[in-house]
Amino acid sequence: MNPFPILFSPIRIAGMELKNRIVMPAMATNFLVDGTVTERMIDYFRARARGGAGLLVTEAASVRAVPGSHLSRLHLNVSDDRFLPQLRALADAVHLEGGKIAVQLSHLGRQVASAFSGAVPVAPSAVPCPVTREVPKELSAGEIGEIVRDFVRGAVRAREAGFDAVELHACHGYLIGQFFSPLSNRRTDRYGGDAEGRSRFAVEILRGIREALGASFPVIARINGEDGVPGGPKVEDMMEIVPFLVGAGADALHVSAGVYGSARATVAPMFEERGCFVPLAERVRKGVSVPVIAVGRIDGPALAEEILRSGKADLVAMGRSLLADPDLPVKAASGREGEILSCLGCNQGCIDRINASMMTGRTVGITCLVNPGAGREREAAFGKAPRQKRVLVAGGGPGGLEAALTAAGRGHEVVLWERENVLGGQLRLAGRVPGRDAFLRYVAFMEAALGRAGVSVVLNRAATGERVREEGPDAVIVATGAVPVVPSFVRGGLTAWEVLRGAVPSGEEIVVLGGGAVGLETAHFLADLGKRVTVLEMTGRFGGDMGAISAFYVRRFLLEKKVRLERLAVVQEATDREVRYLREGEEKTLSGFDALVIALGACSDRSLAGELESFAGNLVVVGDALAPRKALEAVFEGFEAGRTL
Repeated sequence: MNPFPILFSPIRIAGMELKNRIVMPAMATNFLVDGTVTERMIDYFRARARGGAGLLVTEAASVRAVPGSHLSRLHLNVSDDRFLPQLRALADAVHLEGGKIAVQLSHLGRQVASAFSGAVPVAPSAVPCPVTREVPKELSAGEIGEIVRDFVRGAVRAREAGFDAVELHACHGYLIGQFFSPLSNRRTDRYGGDAEGRSRFAVEILRGIREALGASFPVIARINGEDGVPGGPKVEDMMEIVPFLVGAGADALHVSAGVYGSARATVAPMFEERGCFVPLAERVRKGVSVPVIAVGRIDGPALAEEILRSGKADLVAMGRSLLADPDLPVKAASGREGEILSCLGCNQGCIDRINASMMTGRTVGITCLVNPGAGREREAAFGKAPRQKRVLVAGGGPGGLEAALTAAGRGHEVVLWERENVLGGQLRLAGRVPGRDAFLRYVAFMEAALGRAGVSVVLNRAATGERVREEGPDAVIVATGAVPVVPSFVRGGLTAWEVLRGAVPSGEEIVVLGGGAVGLETAHFLADLGKRVTVLEMTGRFGGDMGAISAFYVRRFLLEKKVRLERLAVVQEATDREVRYLREGEEKTLSGFDALVIALGACSDRSLAGELESFAGNLVVVGDALAPRKALEAVFEGFEAGRTL
């Protein structure tokens, strides 16, 4: 019996019938070369079509791009016929796996820097984006008409390439959404003013596509339910716009939220509740007769089924969930929900990489913390090893867990030693921070997966060179992690790790040294317990080792909890009673606090690796034991170690 009958029931959008209600929404990948679909991108989509998603949507495809610009190279492109052969190859690959695929048609408008787009940004009005801060050129009526034609030509190319539908990117503060918002659209002509005027640009695009492609070709409009910025459209305002879109030919509405700089991120992190944007879709669905797609941390089939059963939406978008586990649909449909690798909402391998690429100019493809094969589907595939080996994994943090599971998947006999009485390493500590309990669920999943895979787990067993040699394995994977750094100028205090393990200071006034991820998250943990916390950070930036979205949320939480954040504080000496530090050349002193917490980084635990330098078998060091970094790198290295044995 199908445990999720509504989720796996068919649905029709115009002339397209989908086999289920699961949509993979548009997500940037950085898999492109000069705006063109690559084999890597085809493999990525093919895996998710094979996994059973009803509809896949490409990342945003530019309908207009300056040749040679960063935009034309890094964004998918439908602005010229030369992109058609590889677009066709992508559509064909998805169809061979039994899937349906749509192109998302996009124009960034003012929400892009000229250095990236190769041209002065354009917008309904000459009002700068609050994030890029570049004043855009106000579009003339003639220029608007030309962009309408760009969208129509993009849709025609999509159908010519064999795509089943198109989706208009009319949300997240890009050009169509800019026309909807009175903050960015201050026009007094027919493209501004009331809801009908602010809808006109989108209406002309929809009508143009209808005229070119007929009534049966599906056109989806992805809109914001709310922009999430003061003065921006709320769901009540969008409900005035929606009838014009449906009347002009939108066959379905995909309801998201947020723009650059909004209080809630468009790619909702783990701090947001599951299904966070679903109420917006529910409100829109009550006012329209076309199918509505909900999105926003829908991380499993049970939640998806509940959304559909309660009438909040007709379809569900599960982007990062399908990045984490492309086989989510087939597992759910066959009653194997417990085997689904759930998205954590950590953003480390997906949107953090996209944001970092934008800021640094270094293009790195997306992946996933819980699925290190994501984006490398062909390269990372593995089967049974030609010879079974006895493998010892030392350390049960994220790298060790992944190494053990992957090695077992290769058919090796695997034993994992963990010196603590629980698995998880630093993930278990991170999971104690408010809003980060998803890490604990991941550890529990991996524990169960190790059991299913036949891995022998031994807790309270520290690995030493002597013990390893006594065990006599063919291969050793060292995943012993790191230890906190306590500089010589610090005397006394507790490390952040000790605090998160349970050694919570009894006093009320706490000073935390270090404003990186560990320091801020420990401050969040303590402030949530009612402590009054001061964080001293020597650099000019708090959360510099965090992704932009997570850092934004944590800093906001700390400000709400009235945590004092002092940057450019170079500590000279710290004890349990007093901290002396320099701030912009001025010596300052903190005293009268109850406890000192140290979060000044970590160094690799290389002791076991050093003892095994002469080990005759395979020896691989992964994760923080190699160099302290994020869980993303630890899991990736653990996966590679297990895969290549």
